Amino acid sequence: MRVVLIGVLLGTCAWAEIPRTADGKPDLNGSWNLPYTPNMAKGIGELPFTPEGQAVYSKVNTAYDPTGFCLYPGVPRINNSPFPMRVVQTPDSVVFLYEYMTTFRAVPLGAKDHSKKPDQTFMGESIGKWDGDALVVDTVGFNDRTWLDTAGHPHSDVLHVTERYQLMDANHIAYDVTVDDAKMYTKPWSNHRVLDRLKPGDHLMEYSCDENNLDRDQGHLRPGPTVVPFSTINPTPAK
Repeated sequence: MRVVLIGVLLGTCAWAEIPRTADGKPDLNGSWNLPYTPNMAKGIGELPFTPEGQAVYSKVNTAYDPTGFCLYPGVPRINNSPFPMRVVQTPDSVVFLYEYMTTFRAVPLGAKDHSKKPDQTFMGESIGKWDGDALVVDTVGFNDRTWLDTAGHPHSDVLHVTERYQLMDANHIAYDVTVDDAKMYTKPWSNHRVLDRLKPGDHLMEYSCDENNLDRDQGHLRPGPTVVPFSTINPTPAK
């Protein structure tokens, strides 16, 4: 009996330590720092490339970064940036507002399946659900014009990204992201990190990719042979 009571009390304490919304879900509302993750393979080791994936990655030149042309970074790269995001949570949706590129992701909750033929976009089509106290976001429908990270790890149009957001306490979220892309990788692989709440007084700032874009406007970037977004761009001939 004593063991049962202790278990009940511990469960009650754990519940009280995590902020919750009126419907009892963990409260993710607020602004959060995204730890800069330029290389998702760091700490994992060699990624499980397919022959096609290895061939694509071997030709990547990080000087030709698609985001230098103000193209959306995609998922999961949007969460690898060193810029904060704001979460707006309701009973039927979770919206991620990003300082980086001044963009957003609106994730409906409770949808059982994705669209039959989702449009292939930079940010994909996301649906979400609660798995206990973890928010699970499932995203498909990508084009192949982004990288997974600044290191240039590639993906294809069959990329499937699964994210888990687990509130650890009032100020920390455990974030796990799994990459599943049968064209580029022989098996799914994952990356883990912790998000921390923005300090009081800090807030998201305006981000204009076009303003003072020296990489693009002063010719620091040039099209590369394997970078799809630049196929219609004519580089300035070398003098």
